[in-house]
Amino acid sequence: MPGRIARYISASLTLLALTGCARDDTVLIPGAPDTVAGPALTITFPPYTGGIPKYLEVTRFSWASSGETPPADVRYFATMLVDTNGNYNTSFDMVGDINANPARYDTLWSEWIPYGAEDGSGRTVVIGKEGELTYGRRHYFMLQGRDEEGNVTSVFRRETNARQFTVTYSRGPALYIAERIMANFMFVGTSYQPEKRKLPPGVTLSFYWGGDASQYNSEISGYRYGWDVTPLEDWDAPFDQEATASAPAAFFAGVHTLTVEAVDIAGNVTRGQVEIEIVPWEMDRDLLLVDDYYASPYPVPDLTSPSESEHDAFWTSICSMAGGFDPSSDIFDTYTWSRAPSVEQIGHYRNIVWTYSPGADNRWRRVVEFTPESAPGVSRDETPNLISLFLQKGGHVWTSGRSDQGGGLAAVLQDDVRVMPVDIRCEINGPDGCSDNSGTESLPYRDYCVTVIDKVSGHFRTGPGMPRRQLDHYDVLRSAFRDDGDPVTAAFPGLPATLALRDEVTATGSFFCTDTTCSPGGFTYVEVYNPDYWLSRVAASSRYCFHPMYRMRAASASSALEGQPVALWITRYEDIVPDIPGGVAAPSVHLGFPPWYFRRESVDSIAAVIFGRWGL
Repeated sequence: MPGRIARYISASLTLLALTGCARDDTVLIPGAPDTVAGPALTITFPPYTGGIPKYLEVTRFSWASSGETPPADVRYFATMLVDTNGNYNTSFDMVGDINANPARYDTLWSEWIPYGAEDGSGRTVVIGKEGELTYGRRHYFMLQGRDEEGNVTSVFRRETNARQFTVTYSRGPALYIAERIMANFMFVGTSYQPEKRKLPPGVTLSFYWGGDASQYNSEISGYRYGWDVTPLEDWDAPFDQEATASAPAAFFAGVHTLTVEAVDIAGNVTRGQVEIEIVPWEMDRDLLLVDDYYASPYPVPDLTSPSESEHDAFWTSICSMAGGFDPSSDIFDTYTWSRAPSVEQIGHYRNIVWTYSPGADNRWRRVVEFTPESAPGVSRDETPNLISLFLQKGGHVWTSGRSDQGGGLAAVLQDDVRVMPVDIRCEINGPDGCSDNSGTESLPYRDYCVTVIDKVSGHFRTGPGMPRRQLDHYDVLRSAFRDDGDPVTAAFPGLPATLALRDEVTATGSFFCTDTTCSPGGFTYVEVYNPDYWLSRVAASSRYCFHPMYRMRAASASSALEGQPVALWITRYEDIVPDIPGGVAAPSVHLGFPPWYFRRESVDSIAAVIFGRWGL
């Protein structure tokens, strides 16, 4: 009915004045009376928060029955807060007045609407579409029900069916735009400059987004997007609530801009733009060492960690086994630069060794962290996923480091959902059931072909399906053995058959001492992949591209981690030949533990096999 709410407000300015009644001196205290005559209804959206909330000039109200029997019909009205003289008066107690003098408001009510109306009009209404709410002024929304016998709600309460609010303005909803490689971005309003990023040619991009207007008690009514939209003033694409993802797109030259807009029910628009510049990808150098391991500047007596100099010397000597590696120019220290290497920097290399420390202080976590499609607003650093980019372009990586707690591949998860073991396919938001399947686009599953991530030391599940998990002299790693049953591993007999910890690492006085008097009695900085016990629990099998290199020997043969994979080949992109002279197609490697703790001759043998396969 056009103009209905506008007529209510106009009538409220005259009806209350014409009554000539004085203000009722009895103030109804919110929360009283304890019983409600007639059907009970509660406004459910926007939710009651106490005080006087601020809503937009166009706002949706929704409600539900809060009594034993739902009403047969409902009606409502919205009005500016005017007193009995027709004046805007913020001190006027309209709730007290409607309870004491309900007849004053008879002409303000809408018609009765069936509570169960098929179009939903008996449970929700949008107020303000016709400009009937006034910016900066207080208003009331009142709600009443009627049962089959004709009894009507006769008591109004601020907590349930009488909502006072102030009409406010918003720049627009929050808009979150994410992409599995490009990280995520947040925008509010239309004055933001485009977020600018650089990518190599031919990378397929699939963006997804979501909006949030809850901060001002509103809701999103739709989205639209387009590539290279010019001019924006003439953009006439319709808004659609279902338009929350872009079609895959790849670019090979130039600069291209994605524009996404979100609009709330009041018509406020937020615009987000991501500008992609395609840059050269020469791959003209052999090997880059990314030193992303932060350590003590002093020796650590119990060998819980190498010192910074020990770690640097170890990896520099390993990489120096590769032809073409120059320590003076081919090492990128993330601590020194306070960032990850840029897209342009890694684009100069054919191969990367990336070694990381645990926790939030490294750049590894910021590079691989994943934004779930169901939560595009989840905080994530704006660093692109350099590992995925590099692999897709035919580059080769060797990734390894401390993988306990939040380290390793589990870094794709947010801190509060990192509960082991995790089925990365659908538990990217935590172990509360398979509610989001976008984890199949995360680095562990899509690029490394890992389905389940587990730890020797971490925060574990409890309940059905979980075997005994005990650290001391049970789940800890004592050594690792080569998986000769895997066809990729079997093709490299030069790999050492066993990986043993260094003698000084397991000696008395070391933190990882294996003596029966020591605790934990073995090595703990280990991540485990596709453990049999949890694959069986989730009725999954390893993917075609999952190829273990090494499996662990636990302190106890009864441990659920005994014989489970701790190192793997990355074969998803092994057939890609880089488009450069002398390009080599080869698998990459991931070790779920830091090699520094293992016997050097074994690590050298692994490096020789890897570098040899990469043509170094």
